[in-house]
Amino acid sequence: MSITPSWELLSVLSKVFIYLGAASALGGAFCLLNYNDGRRATLRQVLSLHLVGALLGLQAVAAAFLAQVGTASGSGLSGAFDRDMAGLLLSTQLGDLSLFRAVGFAIWIGSGLFFYQTMLQQTRAPRRLFYQRLFAVNAFGFIFLLLSFRFGGHVSVQSLPVQFALAVHFTMFALWIGALYPLLTISRTEQFAELKVSLERFSKHAVVIVSLLLLSGLALMLSLIHSAAELFTTAYGIALILKILLVIGLVAIAAVNKYIIVPRLLLQTDTAQFQRSVRLEIVVALLLLLLTAYLSTALGPAMH
Repeated sequence: MSITPSWELLSVLSKVFIYLGAASALGGAFCLLNYNDGRRATLRQVLSLHLVGALLGLQAVAAAFLAQVGTASGSGLSGAFDRDMAGLLLSTQLGDLSLFRAVGFAIWIGSGLFFYQTMLQQTRAPRRLFYQRLFAVNAFGFIFLLLSFRFGGHVSVQSLPVQFALAVHFTMFALWIGALYPLLTISRTEQFAELKVSLERFSKHAVVIVSLLLLSGLALMLSLIHSAAELFTTAYGIALILKILLVIGLVAIAAVNKYIIVPRLLLQTDTAQFQRSVRLEIVVALLLLLLTAYLSTALGPAMH
């Protein structure tokens, strides 16, 4: 019995892991640089997540390319390994997109291994320069992922301002979503005074990050949706509405954290409520990632 794989499903899942890998590298390094509590356990966990995310992301890049080869060959599971078709697609923009993303994840794998090994060799807590270098290297790798969007996706055929809006949107997403797990890790501490300072600093940064995320997202939506009716009469529009609702949910959770939960931490030492809120934020973010991957892979805006 022949196996007929779902290349579309593989493409969507691959994109989810690519997004998660990018967020864990950039957002994790950003969090360590700005809100780190100095504990080796925190650094170890965040670097481990960064390395696992980069490894999975690189495999996801390969899987996404093989899914396109399988789709183009149309010959079942074996079609994904059709050398002639793979060679042909490598010479197209798909090959450029895959190459740029692979380079970015390769940089993050090297970064994760280097800084994790450096941490193990140090007997004291790393200095700020350690975190600055980590963030600089990871930001350099992130540039390759931003450049990859020029070779594929709905926005690749849009004007440069729209492509810039996508770059801002994806960067703010990675900073925000990528910082959630590190923040959860940092909150498991008994140094409540330092934690409160870090969370207040993150709340201030989050205002800028979320504002840029929403503004760039609005610019992207206006470039892809040409009338309000499309939001209710097309599958892409309906999925986009659902994405907007999830984003509103994330913003609402972030607002509760900033204006209610974090101020309460100034008066008490119980972080359980904050941790529950971050876990909920992570769940909503994962749903948002799945929907975004589906929107950019399986659906498309109406053509005009």
